[in-house]
Amino acid sequence: RYAVVEGDAHATAVQMWLDTMIIGMGLCPWAKPANEAGGIRIVTSSASTPQEVLEDLQREAKKLQGWLPEPQAGSPVTTLLVCPSVEEWRDFENFDAFREEILLNGEVLTEEFQCKIVCFHPRQQASNIYGLNVGDEILVDVPGTGEFAGTVLEILGMEMKPPREIKTQFFGKVDQGEDGEMVIEPFLDSDHIATISEDNVTQLLGREALAPEDGCRSILGRAPRVVLHLLR
Repeated sequence: RYAVVEGDAHATAVQMWLDTMIIGMGLCPWAKPANEAGGIRIVTSSASTPQEVLEDLQREAKKLQGWLPEPQAGSPVTTLLVCPSVEEWRDFENFDAFREEILLNGEVLTEEFQCKIVCFHPRQQASNIYGLNVGDEILVDVPGTGEFAGTVLEILGMEMKPPREIKTQFFGKVDQGEDGEMVIEPFLDSDHIATISEDNVTQLLGREALAPEDGCRSILGRAPRVVLHLLR
């Protein structure tokens, strides 16, 4: 069994997330040139079990190994494997256990294929990816209202397990500009303060990566589908 497809509804949803969030908001400087050069491969796996996903990952990593280190124009340099069909991964804790125990925190293919795996999940808990701190600038989804940008003022219940409560001062509303890119419309006053659940945090802004190869690791924990990013 090996079945990955390009251009289906799941891959299209992830491409839109890449275009509007990752590239559109300038969150990963390496994504835009790679995408424009045709270097980002987005495929959907039909795998319904974690073991089948691992097999698809290995095959995709082998393909990347064949295209690199000197890819031709238009050849993929990185792959996003979309995994919508593993039922047990609807529970984030099950997916996180797979990431830690089977993927070895993304390092399972490093020795054989020189590939690291970065994981995304629709219900990713922000603290697992970001380690939120007071002063961090975040994007927050407010159901029924929209998405807003704010600054973390206080993290309530630091000793508690996530999701915790985050006291946030909002400074703008996230909107879509005329060119289709995401923009933040600033508020005219500083009175927009509210306490929100950590589960509503969709994005951490403004924290630089430690190294270029880690540039996409901590930018966005939540994607519209489960996504495994093969990164060389």
